[in-house]
Amino acid sequence: MSFRKLHGVKLPEEVQGLIRYTCLCYSRQPKKIRDKIDSLCEVCGGDYSAALFDVMCTRRSMTEISLKHNISEPVLYRKRRDFYEKWNTYKMTEK
Repeated sequence: MSFRKLHGVKLPEEVQGLIRYTCLCYSRQPKKIRDKIDSLCEVCGGDYSAALFDVMCTRRSMTEISLKHNISEPVLYRKRRDFYEKWNTYKMTEK
């Protein structure tokens, strides 16, 4: 597996990789981490939270995901950047 630093994201490569691989292993994560991923997808993705979930938790291409969810790639890239940048500071509220 290889991971390239996302240049538009203001986090070190190691942190980006940690977030990416945590999301790719979604089904193996504890409930608390799965809830955090789901919640961040809702907050950062809005109406396109399912598309953002696909970006973060699958290996599908941006083009495939944008076509499936009817969202432009630039918008999806911004939502992904927001997800990464909010990861370390995001605190879920109790429901």
